[in-house]
Amino acid sequence: MKRKKKKGNKLRAVETISWFEGDEMHSLIPGEAPDKKQLEEMTLEYQKQIRKSPLFKKMVRQYGKEKAEELLKEFKVKLG
Repeated sequence: MKRKKKKGNKLRAVETISWFEGDEMHSLIPGEAPDKKQLEEMTLEYQKQIRKSPLFKKMVRQYGKEKAEELLKEFKVKLG
């Protein structure tokens, strides 16, 4: 999977490696490790994307909106 990374006004491809282990997704991305604020921002964006997904719709059907939102908070970006 290739991601584009902004550097000034230029975009360049960045090689990444992603895989699933059980129910967790892992990714290796070159560069410096994000700080705590960046991890929180990444987590919020990840949760936003999950909220738009068929998975979240299934969670709402199965558990109800309130419980699905509570479960969504467990979807976090972590350094490993």
